[in-house]
Amino acid sequence: MTDPAAAPSERDRLPPMAHYVLGLLRRPTQPPPRTEREADELQERHLSHLRGLRESGELIAVGPILDDVPLRGVLVFRTDRVDRARDLMRSDPLVAAGYLLLELYAWYAPAGLAATEGATPTGLTFETD
Repeated sequence: MTDPAAAPSERDRLPPMAHYVLGLLRRPTQPPPRTEREADELQERHLSHLRGLRESGELIAVGPILDDVPLRGVLVFRTDRVDRARDLMRSDPLVAAGYLLLELYAWYAPAGLAATEGATPTGLTFETD
């Protein structure tokens, strides 16, 4: 008979873990009015902001939700402090203007998410509504 204490637990089988902040961008139920030109300009500035965060290493992953649902995007920040991620997104043009609502959560996930450190992002594009 084998000793149950000798068998590795499921927790022991987990990869190394790390703390991050997970961000969700949602469309508000009643966004402020804007023209198509304003929407395009804000979207360009939003993408530029995200690219800057990605290139600086503050943002590990970012991407849009492709389904037509209120959830519009997901972000993973290289920090364990929600207040730090909030500060980083405070100047995002779509968030600041009220066209996207930001939700932030402390998140514990595999440490390998940061494996792209130092990589230059390519193809950071989003579709506009």
